Amino acid sequence: MLLVAMLAGILALVAIVVAFLMRPARHSGVTVLAAISPAVVMLALFYSLAVHMHQSIGAWPSSIGERDFPVPLITHAYIATSYFSLLSLFSIFGWPVIFLLCLLVRRWRSCIYYLVLYAVSSLVSLGTMLLAPSQFLNWWWD
Repeated sequence: MLLVAMLAGILALVAIVVAFLMRPARHSGVTVLAAISPAVVMLALFYSLAVHMHQSIGAWPSSIGERDFPVPLITHAYIATSYFSLLSLFSIFGWPVIFLLCLLVRRWRSCIYYLVLYAVSSLVSLGTMLLAPSQFLNWWWD
């Protein structure tokens, strides 16, 4: 597990260096928005769930699971956790493959800049999620 984390970290550092060496002269605003939007949506889902939970049950969850939660809160939690799972799976397994393909195919190299924007925005989003109240984070990770 430690080896996988080290490889991911090394790949991320290489991606950042390569992206800024190969960044396109003109950036497409639509493409930049598309690159950062998955992380922004995740952050919005996460914190809207935190607010929804606190307002629905009147406090932070005291136990693991969704026992005694209202149906709309359970639905919101399902959407947020499913989106987070899919985004995490893509970031761990799909992003490195796409990055390596972009490195190997000369015509695709201009996409590396946007892939790095995606990765950095995802890491910033994850770091921002860690700023949530600890009771909510305990519920979220379990």
